[in-house]
Amino acid sequence: MKAPLKWTLFCLACLAGPGPRAVGAEEEFRLVTEALEIPERGVVTVYVLLAEGHRFSFLPPARWSVRPDAPKKAVHLLPEDLRAGISFKIQAGQNGAKPELNPRQLREQLLERYPQARISDEFKCYAGGSEGVAFDIERLVGQETSASSRLAFVAFKGGTVEFELTANTSRFADYHLSFGRLLSSFRIDPPTTK
Repeated sequence: MKAPLKWTLFCLACLAGPGPRAVGAEEEFRLVTEALEIPERGVVTVYVLLAEGHRFSFLPPARWSVRPDAPKKAVHLLPEDLRAGISFKIQAGQNGAKPELNPRQLREQLLERYPQARISDEFKCYAGGSEGVAFDIERLVGQETSASSRLAFVAFKGGTVEFELTANTSRFADYHLSFGRLLSSFRIDPPTTK
């Protein structure tokens, strides 16, 4: 892997902030851990994000670090070797309704965000008990490094969750399973009452 992408992923890790239990002063964005017993796996650590009036829970890939970014309402996940990165962010919707996911508009937003990117695939995805839409894109990072990303958008009553996997194009397929497992584990629940 060439240095620019690895350096970018390292910088993301540094900017992501403190460990998983401390998020900062923001009341509306808290990341905590809970122990959960799964019959097939034993006791596992589940991450719970309280944001936008909802409770989001997920199982990160094994041995990946989990870092909250409260100002951006995002969570970053990084493997030990920093050769890839997964992040997701919560975007509040209007009027508490479930937003409509328009693939054409999402494509336009992605090409605006990554102007030199090429969308190589578009397909359905599933997370939080909902169907979403996902895109694979390829782009140059720096002048020589080819990076690929998988962006998945899932709507819920109250907003949208945007997931993004990024890795060097030559290693991109190595992380599809980790990304898929994260989406499969992702749950969206109303917040618990105090």
